[in-house]
Amino acid sequence: MSQGETEHPAGVAVGSPGRTLFAVMGGALAWAVHFLGSYAFVAVACVAGWRGVGLSVGLGTALLAGLAVWSTLDAWRGWRRVSGNQPLDDALNEPRGWFAFLMLTGVLLGGISAFAIVLQGLGSLVLPACGWDVR
Repeated sequence: MSQGETEHPAGVAVGSPGRTLFAVMGGALAWAVHFLGSYAFVAVACVAGWRGVGLSVGLGTALLAGLAVWSTLDAWRGWRRVSGNQPLDDALNEPRGWFAFLMLTGVLLGGISAFAIVLQGLGSLVLPACGWDVR
């Protein structure tokens, strides 16, 4: 075996492909949906004159940020399950196998995505959704 290639510990389940995909990409997909969806929703809602646009965007922000955090925690649990007692700073340099690398990638990507969703959502709390009415 070369550097970086390790086997999974005996008796440790890797998990289903769907759950692995959710742990790795769930946060990033939630951020993409929030980013594109909130802009599209606000544009349509403002032109149509719908009320409660800011509240709707705020609820969507909370829902998608929760999904990103859930994905991050799922990746964290998967990484801890296969890495054992390996400290995080060692894992960033040398993860224990491909599955640990995927889960560590999911932790980092999900954390950044949840942070980005919250930052984007703060705008809906501070600024008016359809602009200022200056007539």
